[in-house]
Amino acid sequence: MTRLQLLPLVPAIVALDIATKAWARAALYPGEAIELLPFFDLTLSFNRGVAFGFLNAAGPVFVLLVTAAISAGFGVWFWREPRALTRLALALVLGGALGNFVDRLWRGAVTDFLDVHVAGLHWPAFNLADAAITCGALLLVVDMVRTRKEAPSA
Repeated sequence: MTRLQLLPLVPAIVALDIATKAWARAALYPGEAIELLPFFDLTLSFNRGVAFGFLNAAGPVFVLLVTAAISAGFGVWFWREPRALTRLALALVLGGALGNFVDRLWRGAVTDFLDVHVAGLHWPAFNLADAAITCGALLLVVDMVRTRKEAPSA
C-alpha cells in the first residue's frame, strides 16, 4: 500500500481511540471491574506517564514534549519508508501515539480501561491506542526479521 492509501489509518485510529476512551469515562467507574471474559475485564484507570507509567513523576509538559517528539519521529519515518509492511506498522504506531497524545493533552492523563489478567496476574490496563502501538511494534519486528532473512549474507 502507498503512503497516501495508509495515511487515513492514522486519523481513523485516533478517532476510534478517542471515542472508546470517552465511552469508558462515561460508562465505567475508576477501580470497578466489569468481567467480559474470565481473563478480560473493563477497568477504568488513568496514566499520567507514558508506557506502563514510565515518566509518571515527570511534569505534564515534559511528557507532552517527549511524546510529541517521538510521534514526529515516527511520522517522518512513515513518510520516508519505502517498504509497505513497515509503513503499515508505522501507521499503527503513529495512530496510537497520537491517540494517547490527544488524551494526555486534553485530560492531563491517558485513559486506560482494558484489563487482561491470568491467575491473579494483571497486565497493566491499556486502551485501543496502546493496542495499535503494540500491533505496529510487532509488525516492525516481523518486517525486520523478514527483511534480514531476505538480505544476502555478507
